[in-house]
Amino acid sequence: MTATFSDAYLKFTNIHNQLQVREEDHTIRVPEKVIRCIWNDQLFCTPSLKTKDNQNLEIIYPGYWNFGKGPDFTGATIKVNGKVYEGDVELHVYATDWKAHGHSQNPDFDNVILHVYMWQGRGKESRSQAKHQDLPFQFEIKDYLTKGILDLNNELDFESYPALNSCNVGFCHQPLAQLSEEKLTHLLNAAGEARVFTKMERFHDSIIVEGYEQTFYRGVAEALGYPENKQPFQTLADTLPLTELKNLVPAKIRMEERALHYQALLFGVSGLMNEDAEKKAGFRKLLPIWKSYQDRVPTSSLRKEDWSFRAIRPANYPYRRLAGLAHLILRHEKEGMFADFVGTYQKILASSKQEAPDKKSLNSFNDFFCLAADDYWANHYTPDGKTLTQSQQLIGSARSREIIINIGLPIGLIFAQAGKFKELETGLNALFQTGKSTSDHKLLRFMKHYIFGNQEQMLRVLHSEKQNQGLMQVYQDFCTQNENNCLHCPFPDVVNKYFS
Repeated sequence: MTATFSDAYLKFTNIHNQLQVREEDHTIRVPEKVIRCIWNDQLFCTPSLKTKDNQNLEIIYPGYWNFGKGPDFTGATIKVNGKVYEGDVELHVYATDWKAHGHSQNPDFDNVILHVYMWQGRGKESRSQAKHQDLPFQFEIKDYLTKGILDLNNELDFESYPALNSCNVGFCHQPLAQLSEEKLTHLLNAAGEARVFTKMERFHDSIIVEGYEQTFYRGVAEALGYPENKQPFQTLADTLPLTELKNLVPAKIRMEERALHYQALLFGVSGLMNEDAEKKAGFRKLLPIWKSYQDRVPTSSLRKEDWSFRAIRPANYPYRRLAGLAHLILRHEKEGMFADFVGTYQKILASSKQEAPDKKSLNSFNDFFCLAADDYWANHYTPDGKTLTQSQQLIGSARSREIIINIGLPIGLIFAQAGKFKELETGLNALFQTGKSTSDHKLLRFMKHYIFGNQEQMLRVLHSEKQNQGLMQVYQDFCTQNENNCLHCPFPDVVNKYFS
């Protein structure tokens, strides 16, 4: 176990690929992958679809996401004017991209039955092209979307795509499978450390300007909303900063009531407690409290429409996450959330007679953010009374671990390095390498299949969070940046060059 973090993966990507290690890109763009995600999830009003030449269109099966050359989706089934067609689907941002990309002359596209595009776009089709009998059916999707394209662009969790086709493995699988376990572990460890470095860079300026506690509060809020509600949680934390939030609640209010005040303020600013709140059991106690503060809080841009409830487990609904954040603020009200996080871990390190705490202590600390509360939200996931099958923690063990790795670790390392707390830096690295409660989510399961082929000898290297995070960083730097198209991805060559 190394005592400190290295920048080996940064050199790996810079020397051989001239790529930057990337965090999620929050700029507003509408790349072709958005269209692929919309098609994959069928995020458009499917009744009464029309082709470009006004024929009735029905999508029976959208097809399989294709990772190699050729059309975007294969094996689709559609019905046009009552007749069934089976074949492939090609998607573009603009209709004219079909010609611009030379698909008519490419035999790989001979089986395309439907060309889907967002806009007619740049230039007009020639009359001969429009009447060409060999062209697939044309479908302009923009008028049928369930939401505006920019809203969908913001809501789509790109790390959860593409949908897994069980017969696919990536082109990088073979060169990675040929590496020894030692070399593969080295690669993933370095990438995992690089992932932490990029997060440290992201938090660094915020700490200088706003301090550790506000930066940590915003980060925890973001982690509670990840992935679907990451952005509204960030906006909430910026609109109602931690210091202002705590100063609003009078010190004389009893402890058991303070959680309600914090919840009222967070729900009020979030826009989730709207005009009919008095009719909902979950807001009945909170609404009068919110009204007493309403004129003293900053104006919020958030509305209920900004929050996502699509494809979210009831226990993870934003209502319960907001309630959990309120209880966390209350729990750490005296010293501060970040101060308690670092202080608790430093005590664990001080009590250990070894360089790193034992596994029992590390595993116990992984539950630092776990939170059970005896209030309305312990049993409900909506304010109008929808109940969970059984009481659940507002913040569970898996989410606590995610917060520690994605927020606590990078901010803690900044603090340790700034204060030259060598023992803390070493201890945080040990925390990164514990095996219990490592990440397990849709993206990671996809990568285990697509990059590792679910081969047992390769999966053995994923024995701690460091390797899991490294695998996610590889996906972020290569798969995502090349829109999951193996033909455009340099990673297989990078692996061969680096380990040759």
